[in-house]
Amino acid sequence: MRRYHPALALVIAASIPAAIAQTAPQPSSQAAVPALEAAPAVQGSAQPKLDALLMYRQGRDLETSGDQAGAAARYTQAVSVCDQELAADPKRLEAYVVKCWSLFRLDKHDEVIVTGQAGLKVAFDGRLSEVMGESYYFLGEMDNCLKSLQKYIEVSGDSGDRGPTAFFFMGEAYLRLKKYSHADIAYSTAVLKEPSMPRWWFRLGNACEANGDWKRALDAYGKALALSPAYPEAIAAQARAKAKVTP
Repeated sequence: MRRYHPALALVIAASIPAAIAQTAPQPSSQAAVPALEAAPAVQGSAQPKLDALLMYRQGRDLETSGDQAGAAARYTQAVSVCDQELAADPKRLEAYVVKCWSLFRLDKHDEVIVTGQAGLKVAFDGRLSEVMGESYYFLGEMDNCLKSLQKYIEVSGDSGDRGPTAFFFMGEAYLRLKKYSHADIAYSTAVLKEPSMPRWWFRLGNACEANGDWKRALDAYGKALALSPAYPEAIAAQARAKAKVTP
């Protein structure tokens, strides 16, 4: 494992090659979304306020439990509430952030970019820059992906909640651009900050393998399988790396 060096990571992040256009994955179809609901108002009391962030979190919980249709409904409701808030106050930054997060979960990456750009005109917010970086990745815009994620890391440093994920997506972008050493550093930083993600170890192994560093690739694949023993791609990759390392 290479030793993590924050300054080096930022230098690598700033070295952005020309973007390579890729075909973006098609958004998943969404189920019909029920109308927004609120608890019945008590006579003489104010109508309860709808909470977009709560709806987004409910969507994440439903998605984790496997209820994709229910999750999509909650995300779409969150977007609707954010639109209402922005109509009342176009400078409400939190509404831009929650709307972007919800649109991202709905695979509406073009809309994430449009909404994020509108929010950044109000004020810079690292959360917008980070989610836009991920959406740029899925849209195949590697140059913009790296720029957005680098900006997030520059502003948030080691304290950003999405720092590990930002480094992972930087690794993904560099891997697609065939900048394997850059990808190695980005993935290594990601797993150093968050070592419990088997896919991240697997992708670090891919970068090491592409660089011909079979010993480190074997180690990374082993870490992935220690976390997820039935990971089929990692099983195959480990066998491939063993064949190269074993005399």
